[in-house]
Amino acid sequence: MQWLSILAVFACPLMMLFCMKGMFSGHKHSSAKKDCHNSSDQDVQSLQLKMAELMEQNHKLTKEIENLKQASNTAESHGDNHSAHVMN
Repeated sequence: MQWLSILAVFACPLMMLFCMKGMFSGHKHSSAKKDCHNSSDQDVQSLQLKMAELMEQNHKLTKEIENLKQASNTAESHGDNHSAHVMN
């Protein structure tokens, strides 16, 4: 039973070595590497455009929230003034 535990302990590092070897051997093809690099650049540009759009939307929504808060505060102050006049 003890040898089974030892085998399990060594199985993880061995599998990691095989996976790493497979990962690095896959990048030896220069054309595949160029395609990967080009698609990577396109992905980065796409993400940057999406990020710019989201930042613009965030800015618009922030302004809209500020306007709603101001409108709410204005309505509350007018309501308080109106109720003060009614009580007098």
